[in-house]
Amino acid sequence: MSIKGAWKLQDFIAHSGRVLCARFGEKSGQVLASGGDDRRVNIWRVGKANAMMSLTGHTSSVECLVFDKQEEILVVGCAGGSIQVWNLEYRRMSGSLPGHKTGCSTVEFHPYGEFFASGSQDTNLKIWDLRRKSCIQTYPGHSAAIHAIRFSPHGRWVATGGLDNRVKVWDLTAGKQMKDFDLHKGPITSLAFHPKEFLLASGSLDRTVKLWNLETFLNMGSSQLSTSSVQAVKFYTEEKENTILSVSHDMLRLHPCDALSTQTDAIDVDWAGLQDLRLCYPEQKLLAVNTAGSQLGIWVADLQRRELSGRGGPTSGTGLSRPPARSQGTRAAPPNAGRLSPYAFDNPDGADETLQRLQGPDCPQSVEQTPVTLEQVSAPRQVDVTAAEQSERHSLAGTDSSNSELPGSGSDFTRPGRPVLAPGLGSAQSKDAATPSSPSSSGCRYPGASVFPYGNAEKTLDIASLSAQHPQMVGVLQRRLEQTRRIHEFWLKGNLVFVGSVLQMPQDQAVLCDFCRSVKRKGLNIALNLDACSALLPLLRELMSSKYDDFVMSALEFSEILLEQFGKLISETRERCSKIPERHMDMAQEERYKKCNACYDAFRDMHVMLFSEGSCSVVASRFGSFRTGLQVFLKP
Repeated sequence: MSIKGAWKLQDFIAHSGRVLCARFGEKSGQVLASGGDDRRVNIWRVGKANAMMSLTGHTSSVECLVFDKQEEILVVGCAGGSIQVWNLEYRRMSGSLPGHKTGCSTVEFHPYGEFFASGSQDTNLKIWDLRRKSCIQTYPGHSAAIHAIRFSPHGRWVATGGLDNRVKVWDLTAGKQMKDFDLHKGPITSLAFHPKEFLLASGSLDRTVKLWNLETFLNMGSSQLSTSSVQAVKFYTEEKENTILSVSHDMLRLHPCDALSTQTDAIDVDWAGLQDLRLCYPEQKLLAVNTAGSQLGIWVADLQRRELSGRGGPTSGTGLSRPPARSQGTRAAPPNAGRLSPYAFDNPDGADETLQRLQGPDCPQSVEQTPVTLEQVSAPRQVDVTAAEQSERHSLAGTDSSNSELPGSGSDFTRPGRPVLAPGLGSAQSKDAATPSSPSSSGCRYPGASVFPYGNAEKTLDIASLSAQHPQMVGVLQRRLEQTRRIHEFWLKGNLVFVGSVLQMPQDQAVLCDFCRSVKRKGLNIALNLDACSALLPLLRELMSSKYDDFVMSALEFSEILLEQFGKLISETRERCSKIPERHMDMAQEERYKKCNACYDAFRDMHVMLFSEGSCSVVASRFGSFRTGLQVFLKP
């Protein structure tokens, strides 16, 4: 299995058809997504051959995909041109975007998370806003399909490479092209920005790597021809090195940035069909994933297994050679890079034994979080996080549905249009978060963003295990707080339609649940209008299908309020407008009629979902008045 310093960690059949794309998650490095021509996306844990989840519903083969920085959202591009956005926390599609006229070939997330870019065979680069669920910028300019996209570390630039042999750099703030590099003689396959310097590397089917200075917009050099096309490029800035990794089908090479034509190190690999690379610090391991038909292969290259050699060319022997120390000083590892245990892959020939040992009952269990250890790479047992979920629920939703606040609930909701003095966002949240709630005597399953988005945790968690989840928990709370702040802003402006839009994308059922509880407790439902009702009912209908009893109860309570407040108006409007020929309706009347029909359909779906023969008896008895009200409302 060992191939001169690089070895295969695992390979397995991933799809029923051909695998067309695969990407690692950037935060933990232990999550992998793959897509194929079977129109499925499968989510894997590195080291395991069984998928953690399978996402279906795509209308054509999956051509490209990418995780967001928190590994909570997955964007999928399809051959038909559409783009799907998946919420991995709730394992459901959050939305489908119209995308491109032809196949979507590449997608990439912005470093700050709320935006992503897509490239297509229609030659256009599009920038998307997840909050608005729409394209906010389109950049035409390539004469052939776009194959590679990368954002700069500061987020103001984006680089694209296409089958027209060109590399283009775009300024997102100015909304225009900055530079067009045209020195490559073949299609562009890969791009990489330097993490700290204004440098851009590009790899191509012309078998070369080129380095571009983004201050002078000049070419700083080109590598010698490799034996096959360059599949990927990546900057490697560990310790005193400032080099570029380039991967062809049969060789992994290291080139110094100031002398790109020289090759300081090389290692034989068999990585045809390479899809993604991930550097793991500080152990200096390189993870790679490639495809072959319906199979996925995961590889490891040890960048520490090098012997001293000259700087003139490739080394001999089984390992990589370390170049002489450079004078540019020590460079820190990227802040969100993963970590692998030092003993993780030190025995390439015994990689299978390592996996077997780690997957055994004596393997220490850990959870998904940077830094990554090899125990994580081998997929820990699934456990149940009752305590953590209860603690989070207390900090976000309160222990009782009648007195809960919105996340960061120092921001009081008032009727639209009225000013709020000293909203105090975040102060109450931090205090509440320190006090865990006690288990409910009713036995309800407590909701909340799972600290472990892909499984349940052990019933007994020690302090160390909980502490390990703190960074990820902070990320969840920050996202919820930001979403709540946007809702608060629109509420004060009286723009209730956008309140529904913010709740929907990215959809977080905990935020929606807290919104409903806060509005109900403070009696603010009188400020709602028909627009808000039509925007909220579809979200409440989805909330009723939650696996958490608390969420279901909150959705039912708020839906009952909406039925009482708008039921008569909806019925009267539908009855009155149904007697008017469509051609005689004005635009405002027609729009109101459509909203009332949408509300009616949502209430009808709720009736079917919750009050069928198989519905819970507790729900049926507690919401008997709601059931009666729905039956009267839906009566022809």
